Amino acid sequence: MRVSRSTAVVGTIIAIGCASASRNASAPASATAARPPLGARLTADAPTGAPVPLRIDPNARVVRSLVPNLPAATYWPAQADRGERVFSGTCAACHARSQFIGQTFVENWNDRKVSDFYTLIRSTMPVNNPGTLKDEEYLAVVSYLLKANHAAAGRDSLVGDSASVKGRRFALTAP
Repeated sequence: MRVSRSTAVVGTIIAIGCASASRNASAPASATAARPPLGARLTADAPTGAPVPLRIDPNARVVRSLVPNLPAATYWPAQADRGERVFSGTCAACHARSQFIGQTFVENWNDRKVSDFYTLIRSTMPVNNPGTLKDEEYLAVVSYLLKANHAAAGRDSLVGDSASVKGRRFALTAP
């Protein structure tokens, strides 16, 4: 029986993939850098409306690397004030402020890239229609969270495709 070269290559790739998947499945959770994605969890007092079909991959993981060597991100106070209004009008319908302000958020995001968080919320929020806010609104929310978690104020606003987002890290302290 003659086996074609492409069949042999595909078989080898499948065997390697299965072997590495079984090795990763047996690794302890602390050995991986992947964390479960942020979820939309309703608080007891959250306003609710009609059910919304969610488009979420339960197996998705966000890899957030530590970058303590990057300069700390700053926020512009006027942008942070706009972000607080956006958070109150949009985000607070599903998220309690305590999810993003305080010790838990600081532990999860301190010394991580601002761009990772910006990309995450821009591509997944609002949960019923991801990506529908204006870029300025997503950036304003990030600015608000910097302010609320005691980051330093700066003279410039955050801009999407700039060093203010891509080349900066969260440097936060819990309120």
